[in-house]
Amino acid sequence: MDPPTFSNSQRMKDILDIQRDHAELINDCLRGLRKGGVLYFSTNFRKFVLEKEKIAAADIKDITKATTPFDFEGKLWRWCYLISK
Repeated sequence: MDPPTFSNSQRMKDILDIQRDHAELINDCLRGLRKGGVLYFSTNFRKFVLEKEKIAAADIKDITKATTPFDFEGKLWRWCYLISK
């Protein structure tokens, strides 16, 4: 899942703010997975803080560093997580 940082699309009932809404989005996706299923979540929001305590997951692993090419270290602003149900 790579949702936008912010969206006020007319197709939506409300405004999407990834910092405020990420736990609900992730939990909605996890409900669709089988036990042991995984969800990859990423965002480019520079000030992003994952609210682990609000996410109903068996395991959450920060894979940002492992998924960032060496020539982009310190230049690529994104966060990436492997979330297991």
